[in-house]
Parts: sequence; C-alpha cells; structure tokens
Amino acid sequence: MPAVHRLRAAAVTATAILTLFATGATSRAETQRAAPAPTAAAAHQATLKCSLRTGPGQRIAFSPAVTSTPRKISARGSANLDNCTSPNGRQSRIASGRLTVKGTAHANCSRAKSLRGKATVTWYSGRNRTGRIVGRSVLRPAPRGTSGYTPADSFLNGTITSGRMAHRTFAGAAVPTNNVRICHSSGVRHIKGRGALSIR
Repeated sequence: MPAVHRLRAAAVTATAILTLFATGATSRAETQRAAPAPTAAAAHQATLKCSLRTGPGQRIAFSPAVTSTPRKISARGSANLDNCTSPNGRQSRIASGRLTVKGTAHANCSRAKSLRGKATVTWYSGRNRTGRIVGRSVLRPAPRGTSGYTPADSFLNGTITSGRMAHRTFAGAAVPTNNVRICHSSGVRHIKGRGALSIR
C-alpha cells in the first residue's frame, strides 16, 4: 500500500511478508533503492540475518486490490530468504529459507493496521533452499504495524510464536520491485519486492 511520496508501513503475513508485503507505493528512486542495512550494533546482536526477495513466480497478492480507500484486504504469497548468517553463532546451521504468508489488514495506499495472520518459514541447511530442512518457524506480525518503506513492512515485524527460535522478535523492511505508483489511480493487486529480515 503505497503513498505517493512517502511510504509508511503496516505488513503479512509474513506470512510475514508475505508478508511480507501488504502493498506499497513509492517513487522510482525509492523502488530501486535497497532496504537499509542493519547497523553494526544490530548485526552483532542478531541471531539470524537474511536477505529477502520474491523469486520467479512469487508475489504477495491482495484481495480486493489495495486502493486509496481504506478497507479490509487479505494478503497471501511467498518469498525467499537467502544469504542467511548468524552473527552471534546460535543459528549457524541455517543458510536459506522460504517464507509463506497469509493474513488480513485494514489498509489503503499509505497505511495498514489491524493486522491478523501469520507467516511460516521453512529453514534449510544449504543455499537456495537445498540440503536438509533444519526447522520451521511461525511468525506473527505486530497487530498495530510499524513504519517502513511500505505498509507491507508491518508484516515483517513481530514475534516468532512457535518452532525454531520461538519467542524471539523479527524485524525487516522491503522495497517493491513492481510498479506500485498506480495505487491511487487503479489500485495494486500484488507486490514483488526485496529487502532484509533479522531475527533477534
């Protein structure tokens, strides 16, 4: 859910994106800009850090389309987690993951709130979702959302409720890679994006 000059967040599931992405509108420059890198202090504290991107055939779809009129929308889709590292060494067996998201929110082009839903991550020992499955995590977005590039970012902030790394918090941000500037004129029915996700 984009705003013409400025994007605020409120994301899903993230699920959990996803979640990852509810919808966003951004200028061309913002769309091409990568999500901000975590600070050195945040990186040091992180249990796991991964890059996030919708791969070929992946997207976060909205029903009905996100428009300038606030209304309840549902979102579902998937994204890939790659280049995973564990700064504190506690999750060194994880190399990649796949995130699937399903949820609802009350949203328009610039804001999403009342988030409900979840995201599930399947973790792999090898790059690009190869090797052994080394666990799964269920993520719940913070219901009030958070600030970010797009409302979808709200789905990328919350708590892991069960599975691997249960009770830890996660935080992420993503920028859309498809044209979301049409939100105010014709609405946005899906979003693709790239960014980063960090688990504390």
